[in-house]
Amino acid sequence: MKDPLDLLHVHPAADGEEESDSSINLGAQDGHESSVSAEGGALVLREAAPPADRLSLLVSWSGHTDAGSLSEQLSESLLGALPHRRLASFEVDELFDYRSRRPQITFTGNRFSNFEAPSLELYEVRDALGRPFLFLTGDEPDYQWDRVSQAVLALVERLDVKLVVLVDALGLPTPHTRPIGVTAHGNRPDLIDGISTWGPSAQIEAGLSQFLELRVAEADRDVVGYTLHVPHYLAGGRFPHVAVSALEYAGAALELMLPTDELRESSRMVEQDISRQVAQNTEIQGMVDRLERNFDEYATPQQRSLLVKDDDAVPDAEELGAAVEAYLRHHDPAADAEAARAASIEGLLDDASTELGAPSPGGAGPVDPGPEGDHVAPENPGSASREDPQGPAVDPENHDRPQ
Repeated sequence: MKDPLDLLHVHPAADGEEESDSSINLGAQDGHESSVSAEGGALVLREAAPPADRLSLLVSWSGHTDAGSLSEQLSESLLGALPHRRLASFEVDELFDYRSRRPQITFTGNRFSNFEAPSLELYEVRDALGRPFLFLTGDEPDYQWDRVSQAVLALVERLDVKLVVLVDALGLPTPHTRPIGVTAHGNRPDLIDGISTWGPSAQIEAGLSQFLELRVAEADRDVVGYTLHVPHYLAGGRFPHVAVSALEYAGAALELMLPTDELRESSRMVEQDISRQVAQNTEIQGMVDRLERNFDEYATPQQRSLLVKDDDAVPDAEELGAAVEAYLRHHDPAADAEAARAASIEGLLDDASTELGAPSPGGAGPVDPGPEGDHVAPENPGSASREDPQGPAVDPENHDRPQ
């Protein structure tokens, strides 16, 4: 049997130099040494870390569970704002069917250039407080799912990864005027119980994310996943709201401070565009009204937040704002690790209205996703509003007219 790690090409980093245009060498940028080194073509930990400081792994890739272009936005946000180093790349020629998903290439005048090959890459990233974590991102492979999963699991074992978090998104019949819903899953009850706004019993089309989560759980390693609910009429475009929610859930589970400021600003602009288009089209407005009624009827009345403990009271907006201001005034980068972990909620609290900060409904109840949302098929769809049309798609980037 082939060694699954043969699928990996390990990238050694030159000390004090940028590895590539897309990578920021950790040691050169922030004074931190990489936690992982390449020895003999293999990835190994530089030194054993105490349990609290062990690496975690965040996984997000494009595929059939990538509504709202979630994976691309997460990759741009994390790798664009945080120090990182590329550790390894998967051998894409063994994993992808180029004829089913043909890559793009640029033709200008009489020349071809800029071939956009598929990729699947592993990075070491440091959050806003300098804490390292692993990030696996790229395109979902067409072939060898079991071998890819075994390779990831081998890295989890070799690098002593304490928690694997997978984030993805589905297009479902929910309105954009309500908070983004989530379905939480995995084998860590403390990170999933009471989080889901919709948890159906269903037969679904499997993706590599679901398969990998199954394999990691079977190996008795900690793993959780958060599947975000994107309005089906916005699932085909770039929807920043879902990326903000994904970073909030992942950051809380991983105890990391992840950047969301630019995504939040994009969300506000997109929301204005969507509202304008909806107001100009009575058919779309009618569809949104029906989805709102269905959402409000079946929404989960209470949702637990990962930011507070069971016996803690949820702070109000003034308390959240005061905590953030105090942190910004007094934060010392050399503070002890415990203070750093407590401060990690700062990036999640800059919007006091987020659904994680207070119990609120975040997703529709037992609804039938219909033709556009056939990835989830509830066993009891009888309560769905059958009159809801899928309706025309709304283009957040079109400023002039509804689609």
